[in-house]
Amino acid sequence: MTKPRLQADLPDGDLDEGYAELRANLLAALGATERAVVVVTSPHAAEPRRRVAAHLAAALTPSGRRVWLLDADAGETATDAEVDAAPDAPDGLFMSTSPAVTAGDPALLSAPADLAELRVRAHEHDVTIVAAPPLLDAPDARALAARADGVLLVVVHGHSNRDDAVRARAVLAQVGATLLGAVVVQV
Repeated sequence: MTKPRLQADLPDGDLDEGYAELRANLLAALGATERAVVVVTSPHAAEPRRRVAAHLAAALTPSGRRVWLLDADAGETATDAEVDAAPDAPDGLFMSTSPAVTAGDPALLSAPADLAELRVRAHEHDVTIVAAPPLLDAPDARALAARADGVLLVVVHGHSNRDDAVRARAVLAQVGATLLGAVVVQV
């Protein structure tokens, strides 16, 4: 069986301490929400939202949580070499690929049947982290964000366009998504 392409984004060794802080802040923001679904997105494709989603999911597992990491980023690809060289997933981390990625069709992200299936499968885990496409490049990601319990918006310090980040925040507000916060990374 081949490894999911998100496995190539898992940390290879110890996690950066920033992800422990992100985990703590996420859990505080979610409060008593059970079986939470959190979408990790960005304004555009240049921001490393898949990497942030994978590292956050890995950071959630040491506490004994069952974490589902769903690859829903239909626009992103990983090479076979990256996937083959990927580290093993930590205990408690389950990964899968959404039908939108398999079909190469981001429109499936807003399909009612797929959104309903996401909720059903999410109830099998303590936390679901969805690596989503960028909001401003894949409009169907908005439906995914609107159905989640919370959204993390990834931006790159010194590289992401501020106006695009503000526009992405406005898009999230427009669709009624709950923005939990921004994750500012350096590359």
